[in-house]
Amino acid sequence: MRDATKISDYFYGAKTLFLIPLYQRKYAWQHKHCVRLFEDLKKIHNDGIYSHFFGSIVSVKASQTEDDLLIIDGQQRITTLSLLILAGLNAVANGDMEKGDEDIDEVRKNYLYAVRRKVERQIKLKPIDEDRKAYDALFSNNPKEYVNNSGITSNYELFYNMIKASSLTFTDLIDSIEKLIIIDICLDSDDNPQLIFESLNSCGKDLEEADKVRNYLLMSLSPKEQEDYYYSYWSKIEKLTDGEPTMFIRDFLTIVNNGTISNIEELYFDFKQYDEDHKIERRELLEQMLKYARYYRQITKGETEIPIIDRKLKQIANIGTAVHLPYLLSFFDYAYNKHLEEDEIYTVLDVIENYWARRIICNYPANALQKMFAVLHNDIMKIYYRHEKRAIELNLPYSEVLKYVLLKKQGTSTFPTDTEVQKEFPTRQIYRIPSSYRCFLFERMENENSPEANDTIVEKMNSGDYTIEHIMPQTLTPQWKQELGKDWENIYNTYLHTFANLTLTGFNISYSNHSFSEKKEGYIDRKGKKIDGFDNSAFRLSNYLKQCSKWTLVELEKRQEILLKNFLMMWPMITTKYVPLEKEYELVSFNDEEYELAGRKIVGYRYRDVRHQVDTWKEMLVQVCKLMYDENPSTMTYVASLDYWMHEKENKDRTKIAERCYVYTSCGTNTKRSILNYLFGELNIPSSVLEFELMPLNDKVTDTEDE
Repeated sequence: MRDATKISDYFYGAKTLFLIPLYQRKYAWQHKHCVRLFEDLKKIHNDGIYSHFFGSIVSVKASQTEDDLLIIDGQQRITTLSLLILAGLNAVANGDMEKGDEDIDEVRKNYLYAVRRKVERQIKLKPIDEDRKAYDALFSNNPKEYVNNSGITSNYELFYNMIKASSLTFTDLIDSIEKLIIIDICLDSDDNPQLIFESLNSCGKDLEEADKVRNYLLMSLSPKEQEDYYYSYWSKIEKLTDGEPTMFIRDFLTIVNNGTISNIEELYFDFKQYDEDHKIERRELLEQMLKYARYYRQITKGETEIPIIDRKLKQIANIGTAVHLPYLLSFFDYAYNKHLEEDEIYTVLDVIENYWARRIICNYPANALQKMFAVLHNDIMKIYYRHEKRAIELNLPYSEVLKYVLLKKQGTSTFPTDTEVQKEFPTRQIYRIPSSYRCFLFERMENENSPEANDTIVEKMNSGDYTIEHIMPQTLTPQWKQELGKDWENIYNTYLHTFANLTLTGFNISYSNHSFSEKKEGYIDRKGKKIDGFDNSAFRLSNYLKQCSKWTLVELEKRQEILLKNFLMMWPMITTKYVPLEKEYELVSFNDEEYELAGRKIVGYRYRDVRHQVDTWKEMLVQVCKLMYDENPSTMTYVASLDYWMHEKENKDRTKIAERCYVYTSCGTNTKRSILNYLFGELNIPSSVLEFELMPLNDKVTDTEDE
C-alpha cells in the first residue's frame, strides 16, 4: 500500500516499534544533512508552509501478531527525526528551549515510545546493535553517559546546539515537523521489497555500493535467515574489510567475472547481474565472499601467521596501490587449494614486488596495470589448461609460469629490463613521486632483506618521525655552489631530487642549507643545542656519507652507483624456465590491451571457449559480430541504428552481418579491436570471452591483410 502520510500519523502508535533490520547500514547522516533539515523546518515555520515532502519510507510488517514495522528504507529519516525531537525535549527540560503550549508528555510517548507494549525496552525506535547503545544513552539527558565517536551522538549534539541558537519554541518545532509529508510504502507479503528499494530516490546520504549489495543479499530472506546470514557471513565480511567492503566487493566481482572490472557507480547492478546470471544459492555465494574476504584481510594486513610471508605482504602494501589485489586474491585461493609451500608463495610475492619496484623507477603508469592484474591469474591458468589438454605434464612451479607471462607483456605493462632500470635510476625524481612509493622504496633500500630490519620505517616516515633529507640542499648557498664547482647548476638540476642525493634522518630536524661538513659532523644551532650529523646516523643509507669529506659530482655518481647496485641485487631481473609448447599458437586474451596485434598473423580465435579457425582479422571480426548478433539480435540492430562502427545500410567499406546490420571492416587490426571493444560495452558482454590464436613470433609470419 502506498499513501501520502503526515509524519505524525506515521509515528503515532502506542504499540508500534520501528525495527531496523540487521542488514541495514549504520546511521550515516552527515552534519550537512541535519543542518539542511533544521533549516527546512525553520523555513516551514517562518514562511507558514502547509506541507513539506520528506521522502519515502518503506516498511513491512515484522510479524502477524504485532504492529511492529521492519524499516526497509527510511531508517536515516526516522532516526534523524527521533534525534531532533529528543534534543528538543531535553533542551526544554534543561531550560535551553522555550516550551510553548505543546504537551511534552504527549509528544514524548507518541514519537519516542511504544507505551502500550509490554516489553522491557519501550523506546519506539530499535536501531542496529552498533547504534542502539548510543541512541538509548541520549534518553538519560546526561552528557557523561553519551557514547563518543558515534554519528548518533554527534548529530544529536548538533541538533541540540542549533536548537539553543534558534528562536524556535518546542511548539514551533513540533508544528513544523508535523507538516512533513512522507510516502508510506507498507508492503504486503506478496510484494518484492528489493524491486521497490531499487526504485526509490532517497534524500539524505546516498547508500554506499556495499550497502546496496548487502540489502540485495539479505532483503529477500526470511527474518530468521536474515539474522543467520548477517551474523554468519556479512558482519564477518565487514570486520575483515575494516567496515568498508565496497572495494573488496569490486575485487571479488572482478575475480568471478573473469577479469571484467566494474565501475564503482555500477557495482551494485553488476553484482546483481552476476547473481542473476549464475543463480548461485545465497548461502553458497556468501560463503564464497567470506572466503575471499579472509584472503583480502591476510593480503592487505599481512596476517597469514607466516612471518616471512606477512613481512613481504606488508612491504607490498606499503606501495599504496590496490590494483594487484584481484590477482593476489586469486593466487591465494589457488595456493590454498593446491597446498603450495611457503617458499613458493614467497617467490610469487617477491616477483610482484620486483615488478612494482622496477616500474616505479622506470616511471611506468600504475593505471595501465589494472586490467593486466585482473586477468593475470587467468592467463597463467590458460597455460596449465593447454598442457592438460595436450596431455603434456607441466612440472614447473607456478612462479615460473608467472614469470613467463610477465616477461611476455608489452607496452606500458612491460617488465622493465636491467638496461631500462640502469637508464632511468640516475635521474628518477624520487622526491617527487607519490609519497607511498617513496616510503616503499626507502624502507626497502634501507632494510634490504636483513633479518634485523627496522620494520617501523614507513610508519615513522608517515608520522614525521623519520624524514627524507636532501644532502645537497634545495636552496644553494654561495658556499654550496663553490663546493659543487663551475657546473653547479647542471649538477643541481640533474641530481637534486634523485636517490643519490637523498637519505633518511631520524633526528627530527631539518639540516636546511647547512654545509656538507656540518650535515656530516653535526653543528651547534642558534640556541646552543648540539645537532647530530650523518656520522651519528643509524641508517645504512647514510653509511657512504660517513666516508665523504665533500659532496660533489664525484660523490653523487659514486653513491648513485652503490644504490643502483643494491637495487639490482634486491630486485634482480627475472628469468623463467618455462618454455612454451612446441609449435603452439600464441593465445592472447582480448583483455590484454597492451599486446600489439598489428602485423601478427591470426589463425583462429576462441569465443566463449569455443574455437573457430580463420585466416584474416577481417574474417574474425565478421564472425564474432555474427555470434554476438545470434545472442542478441535486437540489441545489435539497435547498435547498428546508432551509425557508429555498426550501420543499417550497405556500403563498400562494410560487411553484412544480418539484415539492416553491417560492420565497418575497411580498417587496420587495432581499429578492429576498437570495434569489438565498443560492441562488448554496448551489449554488456565481458571482453574476457574472446581470445586470439596467433602464429608464434619466431615463425616470422606477419599478416599483410589490412581489410
